[in-house]
Amino acid sequence: MKIIISPNSFKGTLSSIDACNLIERGIKKVNSRFNTYKLPIADGGDGSLDFFKYYFPHKSILLKSLNPVGETIQSEYILIEKEKTAVIEFANSSGYSLMINKEKDLSNMDSYGTGIQIKSAIDNGAKKIILCLGGSATIDGASGILKALGVKFLKDGKEVEKRNPITDMEEVDISNFLKYIKNVEFVLLSDVNNKILGKDGAVMIYGKQKGLYQEYFKKFENYLEKFTQLASKIFDINLLTIEGGGSAGGAGAILSAFFNAKLYNGTEFLLEFVNYKKYMNDSSVIITGEGAIDLQSLNNKGPIALIQYINNLKIKKPITIAIAGKFDYSLNGKFNNIFDYIFSISDMRKTEDVIKDSKKYLQEESIKVGRFINHLDV
Repeated sequence: MKIIISPNSFKGTLSSIDACNLIERGIKKVNSRFNTYKLPIADGGDGSLDFFKYYFPHKSILLKSLNPVGETIQSEYILIEKEKTAVIEFANSSGYSLMINKEKDLSNMDSYGTGIQIKSAIDNGAKKIILCLGGSATIDGASGILKALGVKFLKDGKEVEKRNPITDMEEVDISNFLKYIKNVEFVLLSDVNNKILGKDGAVMIYGKQKGLYQEYFKKFENYLEKFTQLASKIFDINLLTIEGGGSAGGAGAILSAFFNAKLYNGTEFLLEFVNYKKYMNDSSVIITGEGAIDLQSLNNKGPIALIQYINNLKIKKPITIAIAGKFDYSLNGKFNNIFDYIFSISDMRKTEDVIKDSKKYLQEESIKVGRFINHLDV
């Protein structure tokens, strides 16, 4: 029996590679003869850098950068494809994980640190930059990135000094920026399909989890709308309709214009990039999963995008199993149409205990999955 193990990262606890190893260990405790293939996935969010490291020879670039509130941090990106392609994870310098136990004032938070990484990659000779947009802490429409690359945000002809300039700017000067990036190809990967504005946009869906108080939602929606209209006018493009445009606090849509870049669903792009389908022949079972399978997962997050990718292949469909750190049972009907079976680690356990001992509980749940597979007629 050929079993492919392809989890996404369990955000904040386990990388996709760690999850692969633990799931394999668990199911093989049940049956050591299981024929397993470990193929971790990523969706353009946290853990995407680990994905590229797993599949490709690479060179790590460590450099000092800034977190969303301007504190100096050690950051990393990698070079692949003979050091001509840089892979940069938005969350590495501008991520939500960097803001744990810190005051979250979105008007004083930006993505400048990610811009430092992009500038370093260009200065190191990268001709292509793959930017993974998920896991962000900011709602700055990527203005921090653009500032680091030479864009000037202006009000009354003077540069805006605020850390998040979209809260005050009226116009932009892109002359130096365009010269700087003209020989670089950008690829943008989104872990969601939300558009930039509206009830399902960057502010309304992700503002709360980033620490934005409800009374400021309308203000930030207006900030993003103003910047979106300005960018649309400059580049003669409609940014409102772009799926994934709401990723990274509006960075998806804005950067697609400024970088003249296509925005891809992260999982679909990465599966094609590693030619995932070549491993699919004669597979009986696919095990995937991530930290939470809930309403946000339905925005084409990693495991869902994986199953859709597999369903589009002209192969005999394998049995699909998902392991969730926590599963939203109120959405059971929707997920029944995606996965054949779902296992939830948090069933009969406290969520805080699962987070604290994630390795232990994922392996225990995987033993249950192994027993289940062992009785399948495949």
